[in-house]
Amino acid sequence: MKVFRDPVHNIIQFDKQDERLIIDLLDTPEFQRLRHIRQLGFSFLTYPGAEHSRFSHSLGVIHVMKRFIEKLSRSKEKDAKRFVEEINDQRMLALVAALLHDIGHGPFSHALERITKVRHERWTVKIITGDTMVKEVLESYRTGFSEEVAEVIRRTHSSKAVVKLLSSQLDTDRIDYLLRDSKLTGAGYGTFDLEWLINSLRLGSINGEMEVGLDLDKGKSIAEDFVMARYYMYVNVYFHKTTRSAELLVEKIFERVSELKTGGVPVEIPDDLQQLLEMGLSDEGLFHYLKLDDHIIWYFLSRWAKHDDPILSDLSKRLLNRKLYKIILRSMDWFTLMELAKNAEKSHGIPQKYLLLRDEISSSSYKDTYIMHKPHDFEGPQEQEASEQIFLFDEEGKEYELSQVSDVIKTIRNKQIIREGYYVPEYLRDAILEVD
Repeated sequence: MKVFRDPVHNIIQFDKQDERLIIDLLDTPEFQRLRHIRQLGFSFLTYPGAEHSRFSHSLGVIHVMKRFIEKLSRSKEKDAKRFVEEINDQRMLALVAALLHDIGHGPFSHALERITKVRHERWTVKIITGDTMVKEVLESYRTGFSEEVAEVIRRTHSSKAVVKLLSSQLDTDRIDYLLRDSKLTGAGYGTFDLEWLINSLRLGSINGEMEVGLDLDKGKSIAEDFVMARYYMYVNVYFHKTTRSAELLVEKIFERVSELKTGGVPVEIPDDLQQLLEMGLSDEGLFHYLKLDDHIIWYFLSRWAKHDDPILSDLSKRLLNRKLYKIILRSMDWFTLMELAKNAEKSHGIPQKYLLLRDEISSSSYKDTYIMHKPHDFEGPQEQEASEQIFLFDEEGKEYELSQVSDVIKTIRNKQIIREGYYVPEYLRDAILEVD
């Protein structure tokens, strides 16, 4: 057995013969790179323990996937036989897709996506199907297997069972990252009873398609806990004002670097990033993308902190030294705010667009459609995408969407999370407080 000790699941292990494919994938340079990509981006500036990587999260997802399959394979419900056979037939496909689902993430979580204009999901597919060691290992298992895994990531694979186990409102990815992020940040309100959730898993049928849900009697409470954990993690961790300040700051740093280069001002950037920006989502671009990780970008931030340009230098120093912009929580007349920003621009030589950083939830990388999307009362389960809902099934197999049977969840889903405002340097914040 290949054994890992994990802070969330304790023992994670793989059979060296039956699961040789997984062990070989773990050893590829593309997967090892995930050790150097933080799972939560800049959250470690808020929660010192949040240093965990995409590598450990991916291990957790494949572990939860194995436990889901093991539980669902014992399903005895009416009409479950066909689904059980499908899950068992596609077991290795589901496990590999779980392991590789985040392999396309780049440094600084989602920040790089805004520069390259390419989402990490597309890089994931490119790594799985492109000129990589990952593809070589997958094809050595079965010809065409890499494309099958890519179809699961794209959610286009014919096995809806496998797709939903990895990507739905009750999926293995979401379950691991909530438990892991909660434990490593120390935010205890993000946890829930995984053992009981797995014990309550049920297969059901929605519009003729298999759906993974929970038993109505046994699973309602744990389903509520699961959604509440998501709600609290978004409000208190993923949308934390300090983390958001750092995310907005790094976007402005990259914007300034781009401006300087366009204007002909010498500024160092990682050679692989330069090549990537020129080549985009191509085979050549993939080669350079895989050379980038968090450590390389942090090194260049230390170089930019010494740059002659006062704007780039100031922003970089702020991120390195955690001297972040402050959020303005009080409401203020827009024209007064702009007037104060103009004064600060004159005093400090920093243009307004680098002083006044607008933040709104829609611009965040973290989104959860279930807790951020108000359900329409007139829509029945058949009129909504099943994967966007959480179902519970009674003894007869009749489905109930969680918010239909839980007043707590109905309230949460109708109460949108609002976090909008501006982030400003401390001297502008002080000027605003004097006027407000």
